[in-house]
Amino acid sequence: SRYDLTGAKSAVYRILPDGGSDVLWNSATVAGFSIHAHQTGNGVLLGTSDKGRVYNIGNDGRETLVLQSNENQISTLINFGQNLYATSSNQGKLYRFGAETIAEGSYESAVLDAKAVASWGRIWWRSSGNVQLQTRSGNTQSPNETWSGWSATYTDTKGAQISSPKAKYLQWRAILRGSENSANSATSATSATSLSEVNVSFLPRNIAPEILSIQVLPTNVGLAANPPIQIDPNIETSGLDPQIFGIANAAIAPRRVYQRAATSLQWTAEDRNGDKLEYAIYYREIGEANFKLLKDNLMENFYTIDGQSLADGRYIFRITVRDSLSNPENQALSGERLSEPVEIDNTAPTVSSIGTPQVSGERARVTFEATDAASFVSRAEYSVDGGEWATVYSDDGISDSPRERYTMEIPLRNAGEYSVTLRVFDANGNAGNARVLVRK
Repeated sequence: SRYDLTGAKSAVYRILPDGGSDVLWNSATVAGFSIHAHQTGNGVLLGTSDKGRVYNIGNDGRETLVLQSNENQISTLINFGQNLYATSSNQGKLYRFGAETIAEGSYESAVLDAKAVASWGRIWWRSSGNVQLQTRSGNTQSPNETWSGWSATYTDTKGAQISSPKAKYLQWRAILRGSENSANSATSATSATSLSEVNVSFLPRNIAPEILSIQVLPTNVGLAANPPIQIDPNIETSGLDPQIFGIANAAIAPRRVYQRAATSLQWTAEDRNGDKLEYAIYYREIGEANFKLLKDNLMENFYTIDGQSLADGRYIFRITVRDSLSNPENQALSGERLSEPVEIDNTAPTVSSIGTPQVSGERARVTFEATDAASFVSRAEYSVDGGEWATVYSDDGISDSPRERYTMEIPLRNAGEYSVTLRVFDANGNAGNARVLVRK
């Protein structure tokens, strides 16, 4: 809202006949330096520090660029006789706005950024009177000597093929001329000649998509797709972009679920053309030479692997991305990325008791040994007679090797038989256990 002046650098107020005021215009980016009210009452001219620009602000609050100078600020706007003068600073200059019209004028557009080297299509426009257009192109953000020269003029408002060479940037220039047959060409021609709209079609060069990162989730964490946003079937069959109906087109992140032995991959991808992407996943065990296809034609940026479908070992996964859904087959491009080595371990640790329990008074010493073939033992806990699990440390203090030994002191308060169970986990969450009976 123009009435919200939070963060505004400048604002234009309109003083009403009853003494009240109204906010006509404000900007959070443009700083106003000078102002001049039209004698007709149809708005004001505003001199700014925005590249030395002068804007016309109408009574409806709409702004129109009147002048862009090479100086930094338009410091003063003064009316003298039939002319309006503008003074600038950094550097100091004096500009005159005359009341008379001219027979010919030109306007240069802002530079169009195609985001990539583009093939130019047609240019067409809406105008009245004698309006011709020219184009030029280049690969720097601001036109310089490396740009092409201005093209021959385009005269057909219904459209003409742009003749400027392929490039990342394009600029057009409009030339407006009055009618030579007019009785007063300097006056009537300019008032009758106008340009209201210019359209340019172009096709950027296809840029290969990229896999930016791959995340490997902890073992036993699966990924499940969330229900997609429901879209009216009529919108889908029409071929229109759902976003124009206010329907978000962003991908919905999957939810995490428990899945025994699952290994889940999640990745981020980017396509600078905004193409629709599809993925494929390949794998190979370390030591093997060739990748094997695991899954193709994936539309989501995640996949859960049933770890039990692969033998224990260390694997590298390759994710490829392709933009063939948005491009002809001979122009489609692809990218790929390798994961860090991933441990697949479906084998539980083996646990066995060592010797016989040593009973001494009201205590018993029990010793177990745990081994893991695929990774290493990471932690252990024990339970007496099916009670709560209690953590136990390995005899060397840290559970971090393929073979560990655990010794526990068990209290024996009453005569009878006690069941002691040790449960051991490896680095990938697999668990093994063993039980021993202690008698007092």
